[in-house]
Amino acid sequence: MTAERFSERSRAERRRRYFRVALGVLVVAALGALAWMVWFSSVLAVRDVEVSGRTTLKQAQVLRVAQVPQGRPLARVDVGAIEQRVSGLDRVDTVEVGRSWPHTISISIVERKSVVWARVDGQIRGIDRNGIAFRSYGSPPKGLLEATIDVTDARDRLQTAESLASVVTLIGRKDPGLREQVESVTASSKDSIELKLTKGRTVVWGSRDDGGRKLQVLTPLLRLEASRYDVSAPDQPTTTP
Repeated sequence: MTAERFSERSRAERRRRYFRVALGVLVVAALGALAWMVWFSSVLAVRDVEVSGRTTLKQAQVLRVAQVPQGRPLARVDVGAIEQRVSGLDRVDTVEVGRSWPHTISISIVERKSVVWARVDGQIRGIDRNGIAFRSYGSPPKGLLEATIDVTDARDRLQTAESLASVVTLIGRKDPGLREQVESVTASSKDSIELKLTKGRTVVWGSRDDGGRKLQVLTPLLRLEASRYDVSAPDQPTTTP
C-alpha cells in the first residue's frame, strides 16, 4: 500500500507539473498574441482622427499639418510628434493629442485669443495673452483695446506685449468698470505700461507686478480730479492736475 500511494502521489505531482507548464505556455502565447495585435496588426490601427476645440481653424488645415498615419497600429503612433506639428500653427495656443481605443487619434486644441490689437508693419494684428501677434484683421476689431508698443528689439517687444496683455486681462477680470474707461494702452518697456482713459486721463501702471494692489489703490484715486494717476509704486501713488 505504501508503494502504491507513493506511486500515485508521484503521478499526481507530474500531472500538476505538466499542467503548470502547459498553463505557462498558454499565458506566454496569449501575451505574445496580444502584443502582436496591439503593436503590429491592423486590428487596433488608426482609422479615425477627431479634432476638437477649434474655432477659426479649419479641420482640413489641422489634419494636413498633423499628418496622422492612417493604418498604423494605434500604440505605435508618435503622439508627441503630432502635438509638435499642430502646435506650429500660428493660431494654436495649446494642443493635446491622445489615443482613443480602438481606432481613433484625438486632437484637442485651444486656439489663441486676441487680448489687444496693435499695428505691426502696417497691419492690424491681434496679440494673445503670451504677447504673440498671431493673426491679422482687416479693420480694428470691436471690443479690443489698441496697444502701442514702442519697442524695437524682438525679445523685449514680446516680453512687453505679454506684460501689457496680462494687465489688460487683469483689469477686465477684476474691474469691468475701469475696463470700460480704458481707451487704449501704451508701453515703451515691460515696466512702463500706461492706460489711456476717457476724458484725456492717463494711468501710469508700470510693470505687471502687484496688479491687484494697484487696482485697489487706483479705485479711490480716480475720484480725485487729475489728468495723470501714477500707481506704478502702489504704496506711494501720486496724481498730476
